[in-house]
This record gives sequence, C-alpha cells and structure tokens, in this order.
Amino acid sequence: MLYEEAKFIGNVMHSLDPNDVFPLLNLGSSSEELAKHRQPWIEEFIFSKARESHHDVVNVDLKANPGVDIVGDVTDPQFLEKLKTMGFKSIICSNMLEHVPTESIQRICESLQEIIPENGYLFISGPYKFPYHPDPIDTMFRPNVEEFAELFSNATLIEGAIITSNDHRKPVELVKNIARIFMPFYKPKEWMFFPRQFPWLFRNYSATCLVLRT
Repeated sequence: MLYEEAKFIGNVMHSLDPNDVFPLLNLGSSSEELAKHRQPWIEEFIFSKARESHHDVVNVDLKANPGVDIVGDVTDPQFLEKLKTMGFKSIICSNMLEHVPTESIQRICESLQEIIPENGYLFISGPYKFPYHPDPIDTMFRPNVEEFAELFSNATLIEGAIITSNDHRKPVELVKNIARIFMPFYKPKEWMFFPRQFPWLFRNYSATCLVLRT
C-alpha cells in the first residue's frame, strides 16, 4: 500500500462513526511484517488508531503468516459462510484483486458485499499506475474509480480517488532499488522481474481508492 493510499483510507475510515466500521475484516492482510515494518504507514494511518480505541480488527489471508488471525479462501462457500456469521461491520481489501485469477474478481467483490450488513462500509484499493508485481500472479488488473465501483453493484460509492505517491523515489529507496540491479543472487526469482520494474524508478505510482456503503 502506498503512503498516500494508506493516509486516504485511514482519514476516511476514522472520520466515520466507529460503530458503523468495527469490527473490521482486513481481507488479504498478508503478514504483520508488511504493515509494521516494510510499509509502516499502514499501521500508522489505519490500524494503530483502531487498536488504541480498542476496536476489533481481524486479519484474514489465504496464507498462514505471523499476524494472520484466520486463514481461508473467500471464494470457498463454506469459508464465506463462516465470515458472514462473525459480525463484521466493514471490510478493507487493499491490493489483493490483481493477485487473483481474472475470472474470480467479480465473485470476490460480490462475496465482500455479502459478508457485511446493510449500511456497512467497504474500503477498497488497488494499483492504477504500478509495475508488474506477481504474488504469485499479477493479472495487471488496473481499474479506474468507475471501473472498480462497477464491480460492487449492491453498494454505493461514497468517495473515490486516484491517489499518487512517490514513496519508492525517496533518496534512500531509490538507492536501494538501483543497487538491486547488481544483486541477482539475492532472491533471484524476484530479480527476474526487475527489468520490467526498472523504468518505474523514475515514475510516480498511483492507486485507485474507493469507499463504498452497502
């Protein structure tokens, strides 16, 4: 998640009545190392404020990792039914849909709307201008606000924006990324994709962010 992306989502989320937002399902959460160390602005703008106020956040992911509370696949009907009984008021799903098969995207978006009650919130984001980054795949799903919102036919768009950020172009990050060119021996599978990412060292990234209400 980009710095400005996390800031946008966090600012909207924490401006709402917490009784309409929490308990919050964090779908596609990845490990706690991502939010707390690699991209600490996620913790700063979104999750730390929730925890300080003793609001429940449940991390759900397809893979078991430190910080993941529940492991499961939201396209599995049995797992979906389990989530529907857990009383979530809202869902955040960020930078996940480009990593699932294209034919599953609509189904997942429909499932998210089933999990939360009427007047619940969906905080959705994903890359708009961003390099190829497989985990384990990247379908290059890069929707604008209107295209993204159309996938949530049972929800109303409250706020939507294309957010631009240049986190990766800060001096320290730029040096790291350039040095990566000369380190094919470090995580060689990741390095194989670096030639496709290199031109992006000199471009801004952007993300599509949506806040919807069911």
